[in-house]
Amino acid sequence: MSTETLTITRLADLRAGDRILSWDGRPCNPPRVVQSELGPIEPGSPVHGVRLENPTPGGLVEYVLYPSQMDGRRLEVPRAFNR
Repeated sequence: MSTETLTITRLADLRAGDRILSWDGRPCNPPRVVQSELGPIEPGSPVHGVRLENPTPGGLVEYVLYPSQMDGRRLEVPRAFNR
């Protein structure tokens, strides 16, 4: 299995467990981890977003990316492929 770094420009292409290494060339330290793929931010909500894990264990801030703000930005994400 090999790993490649992909450039993703649509939140719909992120998968749960993806690690965002940078966006628009700015490194994320620590990398941001996708907790849940694009979907309603709460059950029944018309608002869709991608929820990220809080990089600070026990932190109270929720991290959510919204397509209207993030689609078109370059997100660098490593993915493993079978070859």
